[in-house]
Amino acid sequence: MALKTPFPMLLAVFGVLLAGSAPAAISEPAPAGGTPALEGLVEIGSGEMTWFGLEVYDARLLDPDGQYDGSGQQGALALEITYRRNIPRSRLLDTTEREWNRLERELNISGRSMVQDWLGQLEQIWPDVAPGDRIIAVYEPDGATRFYGNDGLLGVVEDPRFGPAFLGIWLHPDTRAGDLRTALIGEQQ
Repeated sequence: MALKTPFPMLLAVFGVLLAGSAPAAISEPAPAGGTPALEGLVEIGSGEMTWFGLEVYDARLLDPDGQYDGSGQQGALALEITYRRNIPRSRLLDTTEREWNRLERELNISGRSMVQDWLGQLEQIWPDVAPGDRIIAVYEPDGATRFYGNDGLLGVVEDPRFGPAFLGIWLHPDTRAGDLRTALIGEQQ
């Protein structure tokens, strides 16, 4: 069967945080250990993002008790992504913008200016990524979202609406990466 999706769109999706996914085996919750950003957090679930069989990244979701409740009231919630491909920051930003626009209503995003403000902050925070690089987003109880990279803190987005909207790209039931969501939140398929 021939694909009818234009090549530029496929190329954009490839570098994306969200395309199609195949979950990795879900492990028992285990302390994150070794990474100060994840200290005191326990893995809820993990999965692998693939695109046409190519590994794009591995992801883990963590919180204080290793149980995702979906309420946003569970204390710190962290998403760790370990990349398997080179992806420029611009591609990460474009994909994030597309997903926020697609899920605007579901994620309670109030307009283009909010998205542009957040993207401007992320442009200052996120690096280009290479295989083995990690970006960890930690949504804290104080409402701030802290981003960590291989060498420590990358930056902070203080807006308390940002964390749920950012994590919602993966965790909202309408995510494009449904299998990855299932693996991250620790549900059996």
